[in-house]
Amino acid sequence: MVEALNKKELVILGSGMSLALPAFFCTCATCEAVRKDPSQRRTRASAALIGQEITLIDAGPDMGWQLEREGIRRVDRIFITHWHHDHVLGLGPLAEAAEYAGWPPVHIYVPREVISHFDKELSYIRRNIVLHPTTPAQVIDLPDAKWEIVKTNHTEHSVGFIVESARRFAYLVDSYIPPPETIERLRSLDLLILEATMDHLDTEWKHFTLEQAIDFWKRIGAPECILTHLSCHAWMNGRLTSGFAPEERKEFELKHPGLTVAYDGLRIGLDKVNHEPE
Repeated sequence: MVEALNKKELVILGSGMSLALPAFFCTCATCEAVRKDPSQRRTRASAALIGQEITLIDAGPDMGWQLEREGIRRVDRIFITHWHHDHVLGLGPLAEAAEYAGWPPVHIYVPREVISHFDKELSYIRRNIVLHPTTPAQVIDLPDAKWEIVKTNHTEHSVGFIVESARRFAYLVDSYIPPPETIERLRSLDLLILEATMDHLDTEWKHFTLEQAIDFWKRIGAPECILTHLSCHAWMNGRLTSGFAPEERKEFELKHPGLTVAYDGLRIGLDKVNHEPE
């Protein structure tokens, strides 16, 4: 017997929060440990679906380095979750790359309410892109997957995505507990990708802690969960403090079968494995 695999996959380009890890100003134990072990570094959260096309989720300030690291030489489409700097500051350089490399215009899908940002802040790239305004409940059928736009509760206009290929997964970053209509659409997932920005919080943020993310995953009932958008810090008494050490994070992962703590470069197969006779 041999395994026939389609090579369609999702790559976690970046697994960090708005502050890369290590945070340049921080001298906590977590950041100091990462400075000694570069394999633990985290760039800003983003992902790439690789198949017939290259489709990105978000385009943060580390985008150029992330694409170079993964050997990705072109981009066809970009889905934007919300208009925060760690999710959009790579749009300008990517559109310039399209011109230098002679790509066709890059298709960018962005919440309808923030389309005006392109004219205010990125008008110089308009000739290299095709803008697609999105709204929650919209379904976009593309060559590699079907994309459903769902509302999240991070900002007024933030969204996440349910992506259906041979596997059905949701990508909800940034997001705390989403609205009921989104939760209803999260049934029957193969994989749930959530943020878990803070290891611990002693105040209310519109972000999950590690434990809150696990609780929400269990509520949804998906067999697998990946946690990303990780700061590896806690927020206690109004200041950023050290979070779990890498070995503690691994122990946390092992205590929850089906859980993967994301890292930059993590690759997730999106096609079922078929068994064919030799």
